[in-house]
Amino acid sequence: MNILTASVSKEGGIVSNYSQVQQALEAYVKVRNQAVYDSVKEKMANIAFKAAQNTYFAPRDKIRAELSSLPITKDNGRSRTGNTQYVGLYKLINWQRKNMGLIPLGGTKKMIVGMKITKKKYFNKGLTDFGKETVYKFKPIKGEKKSLSGQDRFMDGKYKGFLRYRARGSKFLRIGWACAAAALGKPFGRGDFGSATLERLSGKAYGGGATITNLAPGSNQFVVWNGAGVFDLRRKGTPMRSTNDIARARAVQEAGLMQGIQAEIKSMYELVIERSSKAWFGKKLNVKAV
Repeated sequence: MNILTASVSKEGGIVSNYSQVQQALEAYVKVRNQAVYDSVKEKMANIAFKAAQNTYFAPRDKIRAELSSLPITKDNGRSRTGNTQYVGLYKLINWQRKNMGLIPLGGTKKMIVGMKITKKKYFNKGLTDFGKETVYKFKPIKGEKKSLSGQDRFMDGKYKGFLRYRARGSKFLRIGWACAAAALGKPFGRGDFGSATLERLSGKAYGGGATITNLAPGSNQFVVWNGAGVFDLRRKGTPMRSTNDIARARAVQEAGLMQGIQAEIKSMYELVIERSSKAWFGKKLNVKAV
């Protein structure tokens, strides 16, 4: 789990697990016309926000190109014929649907078109209330066989939906930083991260968030963390990912955090220079903040 901390003592001293953040905050609060607590909270929120912005994700066009060019394999030892453009993607979608307990797409099997429900009451001696229990039976109703191939298999909209799902999933490693920024009062705009997703993962060890702990009167600790990337949400039961996958996820998140830190440090020092320049140079320098 990637963590950024900053502690403020009642005397106004600041301590962080990133020395560059500590130094920048110490200089920033001296020229900022607000309480140290508010200044640190503001900057921790900005760092989390910019970390989410800078955590790498695959662009939608790259995902589309890669999914549309998956390798085509033989079918039971026989070469495939017809439109084979989406064969690899078709197999990937059906692998995901199988793990989710859903019916596979296409094929030549009879598809379930409905469900017949019957109920029967019988006497159960184990029940104390009247002794009667109702049992429901479900019988699938299958329609005619259908044999579709190539691109026609995706006419039910599953292809485009799968691409949208993968595009959203590519941003998942950012979600912890986004949860942290929102918790500190700097949420993303509509369309970046859904409110339901943030709510589901906010504060969780496998999601992300931020806490403010009162250590003593006038002393507080800010903690920002990102724990996304531990579980494989593509598979039924959401098993843990391999240690190598988790390590790669942490490296991507760490790189995003460092970029967010550097961007916010630049902003803080620009304000420090702007407000201190008169004392240093006899005139005020106008430095545009990031």
